[in-house]
Amino acid sequence: MRCLAVSLCLLLSLPALAADPPPPPFVEVPGYTIPAPPADQAQIVFLEPINKIQGMFPAGIFVIDGDQRRLVNVTSWKSKSVANLPPGKHLLLSSHVGHLMEANVEAGKRYYVLLRFIYANGLQLRPIRPSGTSEYRVNGPHFPKWIKQTERFVQMTPEAEAYFDTFKAGVDQALQKARENWQAKTPAEIAELTLNVEDAVPL
Repeated sequence: MRCLAVSLCLLLSLPALAADPPPPPFVEVPGYTIPAPPADQAQIVFLEPINKIQGMFPAGIFVIDGDQRRLVNVTSWKSKSVANLPPGKHLLLSSHVGHLMEANVEAGKRYYVLLRFIYANGLQLRPIRPSGTSEYRVNGPHFPKWIKQTERFVQMTPEAEAYFDTFKAGVDQALQKARENWQAKTPAEIAELTLNVEDAVPL
């Protein structure tokens, strides 16, 4: 029960910190078609197929570099969203309770990441492989469902940074929790939560 209470407090911390929260940090873009990845950037498509109740609060996706963090994307319920990152290695944070994912990506390539809802523990960043035996794979039975369930496309707004700055204490708490959990993981668990260069999907 104590773990559940702590998780719920973390989940609710973002909207609880501001009496008059700023506008939503994303907009829905009807009829949007995801373009090809830029030649000098890697493109990560985030899928959040959960319902509106589970995804009540937007999740900020941050790149973590030491003590610094940079907001690169915002996700919403039953939607797709995109972040373009420089090629190379990155550590990403989902601010929704707090989960980390490592990424090693290549320019001009497209990758998919699932925002996986974990009861009382927020949204985990789960790499989707192009093939293999994992249930999180493009050629598996779940991927077409995730694509269909995320027909909405959302895009981060210029006000997004101010939105999450308003809830800075909650994001700080989420990052601390995510780091503690990451350090406790086994090498095999970290490998499961690492997006690799070879996970790029054909366009």
